[in-house]
Amino acid sequence: MHRSNNNYSLTFVKRFRVRTSRLFSVLIILLSISLLVLPGTGRAGGFSQEIERLNRFVQTSNSSEAEMKIFREGRDFIGEESWDRAAGKFREYVQKYPKGKDTDAALYWLAFALKKQEKYQEADRTLERLISNYPNSKWKDDATTMRIEVSSNLPNRPTPRNISADDPEEMKIVALQSLFQGSPERGAAIAAELLKDPKASRRLKESAISLLGQHHTKASSDVLREIIRSSSDPQLKKTAIFWIGQTSDESVLDLLKDLATTSTDNEVNKAAVFALSQHGSPRAGTLLSELARTATSKRVREEAIFWLGQRGGETADGELIKIFDSDQDPQIRKKVIFALSQRNTASSRTKLSEIARSGAEPELRKEAIFWIGQRGDEQSADELMRIYDADNSADIRKRVIFSMSQMNNSRAKAKLFDIAKSGGDPALRSEAVFWIGQTGGEQGADYLIQLYDSETAEDVKKKLVFSLGQIGNKRALKKLMDIAKRDSSVQVRKEAIFWLGQSRDPEAAKFLEEILK
Repeated sequence: MHRSNNNYSLTFVKRFRVRTSRLFSVLIILLSISLLVLPGTGRAGGFSQEIERLNRFVQTSNSSEAEMKIFREGRDFIGEESWDRAAGKFREYVQKYPKGKDTDAALYWLAFALKKQEKYQEADRTLERLISNYPNSKWKDDATTMRIEVSSNLPNRPTPRNISADDPEEMKIVALQSLFQGSPERGAAIAAELLKDPKASRRLKESAISLLGQHHTKASSDVLREIIRSSSDPQLKKTAIFWIGQTSDESVLDLLKDLATTSTDNEVNKAAVFALSQHGSPRAGTLLSELARTATSKRVREEAIFWLGQRGGETADGELIKIFDSDQDPQIRKKVIFALSQRNTASSRTKLSEIARSGAEPELRKEAIFWIGQRGDEQSADELMRIYDADNSADIRKRVIFSMSQMNNSRAKAKLFDIAKSGGDPALRSEAVFWIGQTGGEQGADYLIQLYDSETAEDVKKKLVFSLGQIGNKRALKKLMDIAKRDSSVQVRKEAIFWLGQSRDPEAAKFLEEILK
């Protein structure tokens, strides 16, 4: 549908709405490290990567809305570590859609949630069903690897069925895992030899590094350090950095800080900052804060600020607030605003509201207003409405209107309707009308129709016509036909005819043909 003759581009709006609705997931994907982790075996880092994979899947699947609703709910329960409820959702998908396009994926995530509950036998049966029934599934390799892990927790540690003895690589991974289970020191020695072997596959080497990382022995740590120091393979180096950050060994912290600040490889910098963020010691948090404040590389600072925002505890709030208050770089301050927006603490909310109300230059205020809206809760809706009512800047009020339009909140929508109806300034009323048309759904269409019938200002009526055209449902199109036939303003009637033509609706096309007779 062509929209080029209007000040607002629908293409931009749609793209922007997708970006904002998924923004946190996309930022996680862009900012975290692509490291291999055997499913479910890591601590916070491995888990965050599993969430990345599930987010990516949910965002790219073209299954029906009803199917994806179950997946999204299951994903949210996994994010909350509510394993029983997550398993219930993925089990519901398998039962409702036994031949669904994504049933194999549902089986994988069902097994993942079962494993987290230590229901290993049920997880194993679920994985076997996936591997047997979906031999060409893209989840098969992941399921096979998870079965290897699950098998170590089953009675008598059986080798999982459906792992082909004809696949030497898979058998080597099984053998290496068994060695580590029996003797971590011997497993580390064999893994070290495999990592030096130029004939060993990337998958085998990555599995060896993951096993080294899961067995926190001095021998394993020494091998990981050697990979970090001397490997010429960036991916293997990043994987080793990830796993060395999963230990409780504080002696690795200086190494990670050094990698973050001195490496010339951007990906190594990122991996080192991430590994620091996942280390549980207070000193790791102190080093992360130090990087966020004083690292020479602005990129490293931004990465550290992001992960500081993901770290638990009130200390992180204080560090982020100090950085915002002391640093005058607008980009750094925007990163801090985002980091604060991801923290559900009283002090982070208070600071974000302070910035949005009066604490910074307009661009930073607008940034804070946007992220308050992304929270979507009642407290955020209250704060945005207070800012709108108290502020005299049209630019700030427009950002509040946009931010409220992105919230799935009935009170925020009611405020938008109120602004559209009696907001005083025609430009602000038009802004509210526009965003109601983009985000209001059926309720928005009904409201715009009612508003049109009571409106007298021609400029606002034109914006209402545009927004009805953007909604494009049958009720909106019928109203446009009525406007095209009866409105007293010739210009408004022309606008309605134009948007009817852009709708490509058969009934609208027939209406236009009647005009030509």
